[in-house]
Amino acid sequence: MSHLHSIAAGSAGLYDLAFAGFHIAFWQLFHWPDSLAPSGRLNSAVTQTLNVMLSYVFIVAGIALIALAALDRDAVFLAAAGAGFWALRALLQPILFGMQSRLSPTMFVIFVFGATLHGLAAGVGLLGA
Repeated sequence: MSHLHSIAAGSAGLYDLAFAGFHIAFWQLFHWPDSLAPSGRLNSAVTQTLNVMLSYVFIVAGIALIALAALDRDAVFLAAAGAGFWALRALLQPILFGMQSRLSPTMFVIFVFGATLHGLAAGVGLLGA
């Protein structure tokens, strides 16, 4: 694996770990579970469970990308999966959240950056550069 691929894969892993931290902070940022209570017990439980599971996925993917980079191993598949994940998340931003608030376009750009970062790691790995 090339030095550039190691840097790209490691950077993508750090991005994923940062999003794990962001999702873990949801509990405090959004005052969970109290603010979820009006949606009902089931919706509240589903939302919190999905958040915990997504945080777990980000942690595992982030650690795996960083470990593969450190061990000089190929991370193409994981990086490509991450690129698809973040591209889909970017696509969903305007559909589900709209683009009226100032935060929504910012999040869209952050998700596109994540897709690009993971795509770069996958592409550099495929090229063997």
